[in-house]
Amino acid sequence: MKYIISVSLVVVLLGVWLCTYTVSQSDYVVLTQFGKPVGTIHAPGLYFKRPGFLETVNRIEKRTHIFNTKPIQLLLGDKNPIIITCYICWRVKDPLLFFQSLLTSDIATQKLSDMVNSQMGNVLGEFKLDNIINIDPAQVKLDDLEHQISVNTNDSAMERYGVEVVEVGVRRLAYPGVVTEAVYNRMRSEREKEARKFRAEGREQATKIRAKADREAKEIMAKAFKESEILKGEGDQKALEIYAQAYEKDQSFFEFLKSMELYKEILDEKSTVIMSTDSDLFKRLKHLREEAGHE
Repeated sequence: MKYIISVSLVVVLLGVWLCTYTVSQSDYVVLTQFGKPVGTIHAPGLYFKRPGFLETVNRIEKRTHIFNTKPIQLLLGDKNPIIITCYICWRVKDPLLFFQSLLTSDIATQKLSDMVNSQMGNVLGEFKLDNIINIDPAQVKLDDLEHQISVNTNDSAMERYGVEVVEVGVRRLAYPGVVTEAVYNRMRSEREKEARKFRAEGREQATKIRAKADREAKEIMAKAFKESEILKGEGDQKALEIYAQAYEKDQSFFEFLKSMELYKEILDEKSTVIMSTDSDLFKRLKHLREEAGHE
């Protein structure tokens, strides 16, 4: 009796195991009967099915996948070749269409890679080398390039495979040898242009500073000259006042002093002076000689 109960329990458990299955939060399930889809499960939980080979559970992952494409050389709109590698993020949105068209993630990766490379070849014709690499960030159009490829690939992938392309981005850019030299020369030319611009601005600023300094110096010199002339005029006026006062006190003595100063300026040991006998200087010298002879 115990044996029969045990066997019956095993049979029941085996039947339950064969007729039930669970769906996790991260999976879709497509049920097939003899290879033909008969149902799609989106929500997680415990489900029943026909036992054995009558119905098969095919699990498809919901989570986002990411992979890198292989490097591919393409031509830009200005006929410059470029080697580009992209990354692609995708997830299944229609599990039944995905199962019928692709079946596995490996096949999906290959198909999406081909689609992105095809779109890349079409879209790159709208861009030039300056839009890919440039010292001016405003000229770089990589965001526009990635957006166009993402939108175009997503529309096609959803319609054909039930796959949503979440994001397509440029992972790496490289240039063939023939382009590398051209890029280097262009970058050097742009930097030399920037350097010339900075030097010109520096010279302009230096000229302004020198002009300002020269103007201020001239203003200072003019002000100093004006003040010196005023002081000289005031000194001369003061001297004239002193001379006038001295002249009023003793005219003959003042004239005598002025004559001595004049003699000092025009006479030395080797001087020869020719003057009229009527001049005051001659009379003064004659008077001095007479006084010396009288003594």
